[in-house]
Amino acid sequence: MVYNSFTLTNFLKYNWPSIFWAAFILGICLMPGRDLPSVSIWEFDKIVHFGVYFLLAVLLYWGWEKQQIVRFLHQQVALKIVLICVAYGFAVEVLQEWLTTDRHFDLFDALANGLGGLVGGWLSERVK
Repeated sequence: MVYNSFTLTNFLKYNWPSIFWAAFILGICLMPGRDLPSVSIWEFDKIVHFGVYFLLAVLLYWGWEKQQIVRFLHQQVALKIVLICVAYGFAVEVLQEWLTTDRHFDLFDALANGLGGLVGGWLSERVK
């Protein structure tokens, strides 16, 4: 399939929210820790991670289902989204370790990210 500007515009019409949200996640996660509000409740932090990736999965699902340009995205949608969310959540945690001085990789954050993507993808598939 040959992609032209119309095709890209049509694809972005439905997928810009998930692209924006993924960029927002990366930006927030790579901010210095001192610039973020302090949260002393461990469980709340994991709930936030879960929710952020839950929303990413829902936005991805919505965009992929609405767009008609890339047919490949209409097959096994939930599985692909879960894999993307798990990989992206893990990669962002690794980037925190490598690119920031006061934020570090946290396996439990990565697990919360993946679980949010899993539940978001699964629920999106059931609700559609």
